[in-house]
Amino acid sequence: MTAAVRPPGPAARALALADRALAKVELATAVIAGLVIFFVMWVGVAEIVLRKGFNAPLYGQLDLIEQTMALYAILSISYCWRLAGHIRVDLLIDQFHGRARWVVEFGTTLAALALVTAIWPGILHFFENALDIGDSTMNTRWPTWPSKLVPVVAFSILWVRLALELVGFARLIACPDAEPIAVPRHPDPVREAVGDADAADPGLRA
Repeated sequence: MTAAVRPPGPAARALALADRALAKVELATAVIAGLVIFFVMWVGVAEIVLRKGFNAPLYGQLDLIEQTMALYAILSISYCWRLAGHIRVDLLIDQFHGRARWVVEFGTTLAALALVTAIWPGILHFFENALDIGDSTMNTRWPTWPSKLVPVVAFSILWVRLALELVGFARLIACPDAEPIAVPRHPDPVREAVGDADAADPGLRA
């Protein structure tokens, strides 16, 4: 007979609830970033058509690209982190298992949290400075503070994600056999490669 799985305690349920709530916010940022990329793509198409076909460049196109860049480059950084889609060096971490693995993951996440905490005041300063002096773009004179607010929001969300991960890894250090909650599930490179091959040519497995 297999042992019954003990239901998660109140602390684990609270952690899972916070993780799901934050995941919805992160998904929203990813959707916004995707829509902005789609919009910017068509702005680029319009610019090429108007410039080459009608000798009428799209006014403010460069300023628009600069203003929206932070949305698709930074806003969804926490979403990418949660899915372990960022650049990771796993050669060393993958050599650890059990509690040792969670200790290493806790250390790397703590370092990331310390870095975000250190740079966040500077990001906030850039936003406040642009707002106070009325900074604007060169050509269209659009205010730049909205685009500089985006990194403040993005790194704030990432800070909360990293804090949740620290709690999740600390829980796994205390109980290595517990179900992972609020920690990234790292993809298997072999499975990803096989899945990409199947998608490219479904007949390979036939």
